[in-house]
Amino acid sequence: MSTHPTSRIGLIAGAGEIPVYFARKAQQNGTRLVAIGFTDEIQSELKPFVENSYSIGVGKPSKILKILKQENIQEVIVLGKVNKEVIFRPQLFDLRAIKFLASLKSKDDKTLLLGVMQEFEKEGFRVMDQKEFLGEIFPESGVLSRRSPSKKEMQDVEYGLPIAKQIADAEIGQTLIVKDKTVIAVEAIEGTDRAIERGCALSKGGCTVIKVSRTNQDYRFDSPGIGPQTMEGLVKGGASVLALEAGRVMVVDQPKVVALADQAGLSVLCV
Repeated sequence: MSTHPTSRIGLIAGAGEIPVYFARKAQQNGTRLVAIGFTDEIQSELKPFVENSYSIGVGKPSKILKILKQENIQEVIVLGKVNKEVIFRPQLFDLRAIKFLASLKSKDDKTLLLGVMQEFEKEGFRVMDQKEFLGEIFPESGVLSRRSPSKKEMQDVEYGLPIAKQIADAEIGQTLIVKDKTVIAVEAIEGTDRAIERGCALSKGGCTVIKVSRTNQDYRFDSPGIGPQTMEGLVKGGASVLALEAGRVMVVDQPKVVALADQAGLSVLCV
């Protein structure tokens, strides 16, 4: 984890393994954090590693900004997953959130998240690039697991990779499941893990899962990534291969991810 001169950073945290990984590394590195988790559970997971922690729903930006200012935070990092289905639950939003959503031309991921970043910047905060601190968990090209893909599996990787990039650039999703040069499932609003579950079920196992970034990925938000939880879903679903875009997709707790893959005979590679 990279060092940074800032004495205190605001961590805006959604669900998943990445916020806790970051908070633990920050504590080890002497970086002081003020964390705002979108649920009580997220706050509880982060609390041991931060100076102060708060639980504030994702639909309450006015309260989030107020807390950050009270804590004298100038720089923020946004990590973790937010269930996009929340946009269909307006009762969870404060007035600022309602006005913000109404102002957007569309609610695709890039438009939505870029708008959030601009709201932070309008209030005087700098939104930090996730690679500033987490560069070590973006593995470069190579096979991470013991088993390399077979020739047939590599054909599925080569078939699916350009399709996955097109889907990511179209703001649909960043995960694609293929088998026998056939697209089985595409990630959309449901997220990576549920897309994998569906793809594995439809393919009856033995599928290849491909995870990529957008061509012009903004690493201040929504960096694509996987961790042990995703790998557990791949193993449970009987997937054969996980292919990640090299240097552009996060792998949280890589030793555990690789150990789970090796136990199941699943091939993991970065291309």
